[in-house]
Amino acid sequence: MLSLEPLYSLLGAFYEPMFMRRAMVGLFLLSLAVSGAGVLALSRRMAFFPDTVGHSALAGLAIGLTVGLDPRLSVVVFGLFLGMFIVFLTRKAKISSDASLALVFSGAVALGLALISRQPRNAAGLNRWLLGDVLTVGDGEIWALLVLDILALVIFAWHYNRLILSSVFPAGLASRAWVDYLFGVFLALVSVLAVQAVGVLLATALLVTPAATSRILAKTGRSFFWLALFFSLVSGQLGLWLSFQPGVNASAGATVVLTSLFFLALAALYRKLVGRV
Repeated sequence: MLSLEPLYSLLGAFYEPMFMRRAMVGLFLLSLAVSGAGVLALSRRMAFFPDTVGHSALAGLAIGLTVGLDPRLSVVVFGLFLGMFIVFLTRKAKISSDASLALVFSGAVALGLALISRQPRNAAGLNRWLLGDVLTVGDGEIWALLVLDILALVIFAWHYNRLILSSVFPAGLASRAWVDYLFGVFLALVSVLAVQAVGVLLATALLVTPAATSRILAKTGRSFFWLALFFSLVSGQLGLWLSFQPGVNASAGATVVLTSLFFLALAALYRKLVGRV
C-alpha cells in the first residue's frame, strides 16, 4: 500500500498535529462521495435512508461479534443487505419509502440490541461505531474513502442522469429494477463506510444537510449537485478548523454538523428574503 506521508507533510502548512491532517483528508474524501449520495437521497424523498442504514451498523457489528467475523466486514455486508431490502420493500411490497425506512430502522436496531444484550461485554466498542470521532480516522479509513470516491465517480459518470430521472419519473423506463437496486447498494455502501470512518451523527449530517442547503438555492439539476458538493466540502473543512480554535475547543464532529446546519439556516433566510423582494 502506498504511503500517505508525503500528503501529510504538505498538509503540515495547515495543521501541526498528525491527527488533524488525517481528519482533514478524511473529511475531504468523505465530502466528495456523500454530496452526490445526498442529492440522490433527497431527490427520491429518502433522506432517512442514510440514517437507517447507518444505525444498522449496530446490528452488523453485533452479528460479527456473535459469529466471530471481522466487525468491519459484517457491518458492510449487513448494510448492503438492508439497502437492497429497503428497495425491495418499496418496489415489490408496495410499501411507501418512509414506511419501509421506519420498519427497517426499528428492526435493525432491535436486532442489534437483542444480540448485544446476550453478550454485554461486546457493548464496549459501540460508541466508536455509533458516535465516531473524525479525529481518530486512520490510514485504513482514508484508503477506504478513496476507493469509495472512485466508485462514486464511476457511477455518477455513467448512471447519474438515469438515477435522477428514475426519481423524477418513477413510472418511466428509467426506473427499471437494476437502477433502483444500484441506488440502494451505492447509498448503503456510502452510509456504512461513512459511519465506520466518522460515526452515524457526522455521516448522516454530511449526507443530508449540504444537499438540503443546495436544494434551497439551486435552480437547475446541475447546480443542485455542485452546490451540494461545495457546501459539503466547506462545512467539513471549516467545521474542523473552528473546532481547533481556542475560543471554540469543541468536538470536531459536532462542530462540522453545526457548521453545516448554519449554512442551511443562511440559505433558508436568503431564500425567504429573496422571495419577499
